[in-house]
Amino acid sequence: MLSLSLLSLVLSVAQPSWQTDYDRATRQAMKEKKDLVIYFRGDDRLDNVIRDPEVQERLQRFVCLQLPEDYQYQGQRLLDHPALSEMLGRPGLVVVSYHDDKLPFYQEAVSIHPFMRSHYGWVPEYGVNAVCTILDMPPEATLTQRSMIYAVSVHPERPRSVLARLNQAFLNHAQRHSLRQAQMQNQHHADIIAAMHRFQSEVGQSLMASEVVAESWGNFVGGENVLEAAFSCVDAWRHSSGHWGAVSRDHAYFGYDIARGANGTWYATGIFAD
Repeated sequence: MLSLSLLSLVLSVAQPSWQTDYDRATRQAMKEKKDLVIYFRGDDRLDNVIRDPEVQERLQRFVCLQLPEDYQYQGQRLLDHPALSEMLGRPGLVVVSYHDDKLPFYQEAVSIHPFMRSHYGWVPEYGVNAVCTILDMPPEATLTQRSMIYAVSVHPERPRSVLARLNQAFLNHAQRHSLRQAQMQNQHHADIIAAMHRFQSEVGQSLMASEVVAESWGNFVGGENVLEAAFSCVDAWRHSSGHWGAVSRDHAYFGYDIARGANGTWYATGIFAD
């Protein structure tokens, strides 16, 4: 009886408490230094998923907020706020960064997952594995970096590059070069020799680096949000044996990022070292 009572207590503690007021939830997130998960609920498609024990365990690390998709805040629907433009006005999951007020993206959305069908048939529905992947994203990564890492992680062939060590030097390189491509509106590689010397200096060991780049198909399919653009770039890599070999194999370090150019096209970078 004692063990059953203890088990019952553990199970009850493991269930996250879902807030229903935006201001109250954000204050709690700031106070507790936890990221905020917002579930904009439009139907019941995710209800069983968020009750799964694996998801519930991960949600303990967050402040959780469930809102209807038409939730109003300061005179407008919250989903129509410019800060949530990548949600395209749709219900879904959002993660907002509140765990470290020194981060440049503090109080910004760092994961955006609208419930919509992808152009790419291999992209999975938001089941337990996909939601766990969202909740396990590295806390130091930005929205664009997380979008790329998610897109690689959920590919059905399970590319192993995302299992490597995520180092800030590699994230910084992926960010810089993605922005450089977007500014030039031209897909091209970085100076990998100079990058390799920089990595060796920052990481403190001798490394051999390799890089993949891609551009999305935004100009052709009417535009993409950041997540769909990430899927597009991963799909492009899958159709190149050389690129996919780098994305799919094991490495010591990795970094991914993506940036949108003024032409509406997104430009991605993957950087690896062994």
